[in-house]
Amino acid sequence: MKNLITIILLMFAFTASAQDLTLLHINAKWNDKNDYDLRGIKHVKITMARLEDQSESLKASIKSVPTVVLLDKQGKPKGQWAAGLNFKLELDKEVIQNRINFLLFEEK
Repeated sequence: MKNLITIILLMFAFTASAQDLTLLHINAKWNDKNDYDLRGIKHVKITMARLEDQSESLKASIKSVPTVVLLDKQGKPKGQWAAGLNFKLELDKEVIQNRINFLLFEEK
């Protein structure tokens, strides 16, 4: 019984902490073929946005698309990954997941 309660509490802790981080994927409509696949990333809310639909200040801060930004619950960036000159984000999902895991489970 004690083990069952511990497992339930751990599952609740993982679910509660997932609400703290958001992974924002920003890309332009003309570059949809290079959308970065974020399926499989855990413990984070994933949101997609089109560059054309954003404010001028945000558009000015994005230097290349696609861009993936990791935001905390206050909206402060905790990580950012951007495409190169080929307009493709060439990055292993493991890099993003490691950053998320560090913020949620190691940084205190």
